[in-house]
Amino acid sequence: MNIQDRVNALLERMHDTPQYATQGAVLFVDLEHRTHQKAYLPKEVLTTFLSGRGANMYLLYNLLATEKMEALDTEVPLIFGNGVFTGYMASATRGNVTSLSPESDAILDSNAGDYFPAFMKHHGYEHIVLYGRNPQWTLLKIAFDEIEFLDATPYLGLNNLDVTEAIERDFERTERKDMALARITSAGENLALSSGIMGGIKAIWARGGAGAKMGSLGLKAIMIDGAPGRIITSKEFKLGNKEISNKVIGTSVIRNALKTVGTPFLYKPSRILGAIGTKNNQENTWVEDLDADNFDVYRTGMDGCYKCPVKCRPLNDMTPGAEGGFGAHALKGVTGNASYDTAQAEVEHQHKASYQGIKGDGIFDRYDKGDGPEYVTVGKFGPNVGITAPEQVLRLNNILNDLGFDSSGTGGAIGWAMELYQRGIIDQQTTGGLDLSWGNYDAVEQLLFMMAKREGFGDVVADSGQAVATGKYPKEALDYRMTVKGLFQSDPHDSRILKAFALGLAVATRGMDHLRNRVTLEINARINDDAEFKAELYGGKVSAEPNAYGGKEYAVRRCEDTFAVGDSVGMCRFTTKLFNSPSLTGTEEFAEQLKLLTGVVMSSDDLLNAGRNVIALERMINAHRGLTSADDTLPKRWFEEPNTAGPFAGEKIDKQAFEALKQRFYEVSGFEPDGLPNSNWWNELSEVITGYHLKVNLPELPGVSRSSLILNRPVKDIQELRLRLISALPQAAEALNDSALGIAINDQLVVSSELGHALHNGDEVSLVPMLAGG
Repeated sequence: MNIQDRVNALLERMHDTPQYATQGAVLFVDLEHRTHQKAYLPKEVLTTFLSGRGANMYLLYNLLATEKMEALDTEVPLIFGNGVFTGYMASATRGNVTSLSPESDAILDSNAGDYFPAFMKHHGYEHIVLYGRNPQWTLLKIAFDEIEFLDATPYLGLNNLDVTEAIERDFERTERKDMALARITSAGENLALSSGIMGGIKAIWARGGAGAKMGSLGLKAIMIDGAPGRIITSKEFKLGNKEISNKVIGTSVIRNALKTVGTPFLYKPSRILGAIGTKNNQENTWVEDLDADNFDVYRTGMDGCYKCPVKCRPLNDMTPGAEGGFGAHALKGVTGNASYDTAQAEVEHQHKASYQGIKGDGIFDRYDKGDGPEYVTVGKFGPNVGITAPEQVLRLNNILNDLGFDSSGTGGAIGWAMELYQRGIIDQQTTGGLDLSWGNYDAVEQLLFMMAKREGFGDVVADSGQAVATGKYPKEALDYRMTVKGLFQSDPHDSRILKAFALGLAVATRGMDHLRNRVTLEINARINDDAEFKAELYGGKVSAEPNAYGGKEYAVRRCEDTFAVGDSVGMCRFTTKLFNSPSLTGTEEFAEQLKLLTGVVMSSDDLLNAGRNVIALERMINAHRGLTSADDTLPKRWFEEPNTAGPFAGEKIDKQAFEALKQRFYEVSGFEPDGLPNSNWWNELSEVITGYHLKVNLPELPGVSRSSLILNRPVKDIQELRLRLISALPQAAEALNDSALGIAINDQLVVSSELGHALHNGDEVSLVPMLAGG
């Protein structure tokens, strides 16, 4: 079956009309033939996987071929999806982009906000599924039921600022007013693996190489043309929405930090704790110069996503005459921002606006003002690469926004290259003359532009964590690659101290990423000191010490379920319970609002179970890519090298204790020791995912820990079954090929030729070791 066959098969199981109130359609777009179809997902997809991220995974699973394919193959779809609350509820502005990742060895799944997801939802679409490639680059224009395939050739080579301006000019539209735009830059066109899809001046679907995937389809941009109309909901839903909005903006972390300075407030507590990745995690603390208040003089205001009451995105302007100072002194005296050294809450740095252009010559350009930075960018382009000046971090942030790069993956790749240069594994002959010494700002800026064009050494770094696999670095470089499942760490936290953080990074389904399950409250001393409250929060007894292993499986499990729900309903992570506060909006409020908006009744526990179903499905897709429980691990540095500073100096990850913690996490999650759902759960999910399930009971097999396996795509006969089992369990291929391994179907042993023995939906097959003698 090709992709169009798989789309048609899925359409047969979908509906022509909405299955519940406010449901949006799935728009299937064949870019090669420039055709489109739409249909609605069954209601059981919502009650099992919710919408947004969860339904994206449902679509991806059904549209992948049974054989393994490369992520950039045009037969592998790229899927935009938004949540059931997107555009309807306070802070529910988000949408996910999903596929297989070309940057990592796992799924691609990235979340972003701004205006595109809400505009897409209010034009009637919950998901857009894209596949194929036309010889001509495409601009896809969507205006409610009108779909147009336009020539994007005039926009090729343009980066974020210029392509937005050009499209606004050519169509006489203004982004965020009567148009929303998802677009790639030259980096995506050139398949740079850490490129993202821009959804605004700063908003980006960043993680996993979404820009490269969109570029592989020859798709420059998707334009949602026309402002949303009047949004009609019930009085009760509006009242609930108002309560949520008031709850969000009344929470201490929102009021004191996110609304005033944005996420850079997190730099100080990480630095104080000695938990900030420095020089590719060789060290774990850095200078005070990058504490959030050092950016005050350049912060001109705050911006936000569609109708969000928080507005957490700092704007920056270093040009002459700019009026900075927004949020100045906001963090002074906030002890929660320095919980392991409360005296530092009173420290302010009085940084002056002394910037005279990046060369100090009074010359300014477009990169001296912009949107951001986030804490991630401060960390990845500050301590991670050895930079200390706030002005240099701000400028690099603005360049990243224009070039369309994920600051996490790009910063990780550059930090890796710098350590390889430090160790002599690469030299200036390799880098084309670039001096990659720590803190060399000029080299970092130059390298970003080279990466976007894949020029010179930029072509090497544009391969991100795959640079060894593509033959551009020697194998020994892997010893210094700070990745999980091939993906660089998303945030700057060095997690040798924080064992819950470490577990979360290891088991996260898209790779080394804190946004999937980060137990952020582990650095909150007040919560750690209240054992009863902490146990209630996470559903199990969790050790108070951040460097202890006890009970951390409960904390990661509860966060992972909650955040999967948040993504799947469209809620921002920063306004979702457990990420930065125990008192933000959670599944209790989501359940009530879901009933009022759609009429669908799900309890708080139902939602948490749906979140866990999403994780299970993601693990099934990763297994299809060849990942195993051995990939739920951490970079070797964290096991072998202790951290060097802070109150927990000397900490590292104990391999044996970590493996025990991981197995406890699997157990409380309902996973087998191989990290995949137990067979009963897998069987139940398969009834919804594909409508097909075949249970295979297994004997003891080399390298296989489970006793049964579920196949949820049709298997014609025993011969195909054997091939499928070898594909699913390659470590046991020799044993599975053994002619002494017999087959029983529904307890009936096949004693004659296996040819012609058909298999059917619901069958139970057993592999039976046969004895022979005479």
